[in-house]
Amino acid sequence: MSQQHANIQLIPDGEDPVLYINPRSTQIASLTEELTVAEDCPEIHLLTESDEIKDALYNFITASKIAELVEQGQLDIRTLTDPVQNTILATESETVVPLMGGHSVSSSDHDLSSSLYSDFKSRFEDAEVYRLRTPAISKVKQTLRKDIGDDIADDLDEVLSNADEISNTTEYLDIVEVSLLLAARNEVLLYDISKWGEDVGIASKATYSRTKSALEDAGLLDTEKVPIDIGRPRLRLIASDQIANADLKTLSKEITSQI
Repeated sequence: MSQQHANIQLIPDGEDPVLYINPRSTQIASLTEELTVAEDCPEIHLLTESDEIKDALYNFITASKIAELVEQGQLDIRTLTDPVQNTILATESETVVPLMGGHSVSSSDHDLSSSLYSDFKSRFEDAEVYRLRTPAISKVKQTLRKDIGDDIADDLDEVLSNADEISNTTEYLDIVEVSLLLAARNEVLLYDISKWGEDVGIASKATYSRTKSALEDAGLLDTEKVPIDIGRPRLRLIASDQIANADLKTLSKEITSQI
């Protein structure tokens, strides 16, 4: 790839948090994937431009993993206000600058590394914490299982386990669409899945309603009215034959091919 990437092999050793300065969105996404499965990695203090963070968070899979790392205390993200020319990984004792093609240059000069680390540590501590809106992936899975049921939670696990490769492509998995279609496969009420989605922090009930209409217009799901004791009937989601029989490994492709 022509993009610069920083992986965990480039992270300098040390007991203090590693400062990760000015990474691009692709570098943030790449490091997130590795930190998610790595063991014994130091805490990362990430300081970068807000637009780069937003780009990395555009994909739900990456965003939810970032949120998980933040919740676990593995990652702390703050917003860079003053421009920095290079991407830098820094500790008190070593400085690493990632280059193209997985290469890097590093320096163990104590005076240089200590001075650079001290400067960026001060900038990090003064910077504004970036507030994430996407919930951690563990919270999404746990609350779906608790609030809606085991069957739909198992379905989501299978979709997500086969969708990691989407993180590095332009085909972004829309969690609202996926949760609605999985709800339709399991004949869940629109009210229940949209309330869950709003409560867990994925999207508002209004967003769920609009997305439901788009999926309905595309012929991917239907609804049937379910009378209740008081108030208007609620809508049960019903999957089309295409979605009901779809392989969960390719569900996201079924969606994008129709909408």
